[in-house]
Amino acid sequence: MDSKCMELLPLVCAVLADPKQALSDDTCLEKFLDWFGALTAPGSPLLEIHPCLITFISSVCQSKTADPTILSFALKLAGLLAASEEGFYILKAKNILESAFEYQGWSGSCLWEDATVRSGWVHGLRSMVQHRETMSFLFKKGLIKVVLHLQTDKSLFVASAANQLLAHILNFSERTTTCISLENGSKSDPSEMHKDQGTTECPECPEWADGIMEIMKHVEESLSSSVSFRACQSLKLVARSLAHCQPHVREMLWQRTEGAVEMLLGNEQSSLTQLFMEVLQAAARTPLFSQTNSSIVTLMETMLCTLKPTQAIPFASGIIHLENCPQSLKKKATGVILRPLELVTAPADLQQLHSDLVQEGGCQHTSLEEHLSQKSSCISLLCLSLSSISELAGMGSLNLEMPVQSVILSVISVLKVCVGMPISSSPVISTFRNLIGCSKVQKCALDSLASLCQSPENIVRSEVFSVLLQYLDSPDTNSTVLQKAYQVTLTWLCICSEPPPQALFSVLMKRLCDMRWEVRDSSLEFLAQLSSHFHENLSYCEDLLSSGVPGLSFTLLTDPESYVRASAIFALGRTVRTTNKAGVPVSGHVLLGELARRFVDILAQDTEVFARRAVIKVFTLWLSSPCPTEDLEEPVRSVLTLGSEDLDWEVKVHTLELAQILISQTLAQSGHSTSPYAVSCATRPSGDHLTESLHRLQHLKIFSVLFRGLFDCDRPVAQSACSILLSLKLVINENTPLMDRKAVCDLQGQSWVEDSLKKHLEKLHVGAESQKSMGVVEVLLVLDLEDMQQTLGQSSDHLENSPCSLMEDILAATRMSEDNAVDCY
Repeated sequence: MDSKCMELLPLVCAVLADPKQALSDDTCLEKFLDWFGALTAPGSPLLEIHPCLITFISSVCQSKTADPTILSFALKLAGLLAASEEGFYILKAKNILESAFEYQGWSGSCLWEDATVRSGWVHGLRSMVQHRETMSFLFKKGLIKVVLHLQTDKSLFVASAANQLLAHILNFSERTTTCISLENGSKSDPSEMHKDQGTTECPECPEWADGIMEIMKHVEESLSSSVSFRACQSLKLVARSLAHCQPHVREMLWQRTEGAVEMLLGNEQSSLTQLFMEVLQAAARTPLFSQTNSSIVTLMETMLCTLKPTQAIPFASGIIHLENCPQSLKKKATGVILRPLELVTAPADLQQLHSDLVQEGGCQHTSLEEHLSQKSSCISLLCLSLSSISELAGMGSLNLEMPVQSVILSVISVLKVCVGMPISSSPVISTFRNLIGCSKVQKCALDSLASLCQSPENIVRSEVFSVLLQYLDSPDTNSTVLQKAYQVTLTWLCICSEPPPQALFSVLMKRLCDMRWEVRDSSLEFLAQLSSHFHENLSYCEDLLSSGVPGLSFTLLTDPESYVRASAIFALGRTVRTTNKAGVPVSGHVLLGELARRFVDILAQDTEVFARRAVIKVFTLWLSSPCPTEDLEEPVRSVLTLGSEDLDWEVKVHTLELAQILISQTLAQSGHSTSPYAVSCATRPSGDHLTESLHRLQHLKIFSVLFRGLFDCDRPVAQSACSILLSLKLVINENTPLMDRKAVCDLQGQSWVEDSLKKHLEKLHVGAESQKSMGVVEVLLVLDLEDMQQTLGQSSDHLENSPCSLMEDILAATRMSEDNAVDCY
């Protein structure tokens, strides 16, 4: 804590403790607590140095008229300070903890009726219970009864905080040596057990064992209660605690839970179904799941059979993800996931194909048919099934009982139904009319199809591309579905390593003329991705250059929609890389120069930022790839100048990225590099070569770009420029003895010398006359770039959120009287 904070802290404590002072905004108090949290490390003499904190907590907790917000803050602060053993003993010696947390003092207070105070009390205890002494304090004072009561508080915030504290107490067992044995089948010495509780007292914290049993009894009673909220809170506590308890505690907790869950399941407590699933999934992630004849497996099987189909599928998906899941349970879960899809798409005479899997699935056939016959539930079921299939495919969980080829054909059938294509008859034929044109199901099916592309099956590929082309060509395809169909087509093409069929270019020609700008945009994006992947494929190059697609894409550079113009730039930037490998009379080299000049015009004239950003990114792509670049030097100079003067900060950042590529390439030619991963040369390069490289960078106006960026008002721009200049400075420092510092790169005539850089050099006591003779090398050596980088790395609110600033805000807010308060509205 600095001297300014030490000076302000007593004043702030006095102001906050004064009930006559009002604090309109309590957000600063939460930030204040965060700051104290960082100061209360073990061994910290915080309370010895700042006794005003003890005075503040004592005064507020004993006050009958304290503001609830301030009182809540004081309780949280007391818990935070008592989290260390040193702080606990100091506060206990001053009787602070008793006045803050003993319930007898609160039971008759009207302040306790305020949920803010109860919340502060619970959070304070939660912060405090970090060591054995605080745990002992909590149980000796009987506070566990209050916490258990607050678990069902009328304020959900208080109830949730109490539940978190109870879970923390149960999980605290990992930090103690208390030994708890099972009531049934315990291996502990019976003479050391409480006959009524089944626990062994630990001399270090005997109260903890009794307290654990009190929580266990409360959980058991709550789960048997007719009050739904009580059962709900205890189920949440069990789900939160099972994974982190000591083994003995976990088994005791599960013993008291499983019977209640079985009973509640039998009573069809649908409101608690989600919590049942969470408890079972939490238990399944513990060693309890691996025990012989585990009741968890039985309960999961029961839930798979009794849940509604829309609940069963997500539950089954969770089961599939469990480690050490028994094969029989995984088989049942897979059947639940696949059954709706199979029932809709498989012909009646093939339903028996997977009869074993269906029986293992457990869902009632009639129940599924009923859900599938209703439009909303049918769509929900299919989407859940299809989404889970994507997960199954990613995990390799589709096995021989349900061949991947069969699943792919089922997904294709769903896509056909949705687009109105005929398929074989189905037992649930009435569902077809509910699916036609349903974009939600179409998108889920396309996602599933993409996830299944890893299949080694070659038989279904023609079926896949057939239905995908149908979607791409159909005028009724929704624009978002079309975009997804493009991505799935690309995925399958890349996996199969086959060039696109010629029919695809005909579809692209059609889609690039679509009235909907979203369709034109996604078609151009697809073209760019296709060209990026297949630009070295001879067949693709021939088909693309003869299709007319590049020419049509060129016309879209003037599209009225800026997103489309940007996508056209990306697409043309990619397609220009298709080389003339087959003697096609179209020169990619000439097209590159033509495009470069056109892109420079766009950068200078387009009023929308998307196209301008795209231009910079395409030039970056060209210069960083093995593409002919002889015609790019003059356009690159223009791009660097225009990009560095752009009003959009992203354009400027991308321009600096382009500059970085040029710097790395230029220095690499002279045997230098700004990359820390570059391989060092066998012989040291000469200073003349480095000087020549710097002259070339000056010719490209890169230093103008860098220094303009260094003093840019947008922090990301300045950070990027500073980082690049630091790399250059490192190279120059290593080679300064070999260079002519005065002769390198005259800076005169550059606009930035006259403003920002000039002012900055003056702050460094570099006179105007000296500036006139300085070159880039000297400027770089004079600038304290390391300090500038550190300053730029600080967040913009580091001053506003500093402890000193927080305390000044608190003092200012509480000192403000009604006379000088301003209504900002």
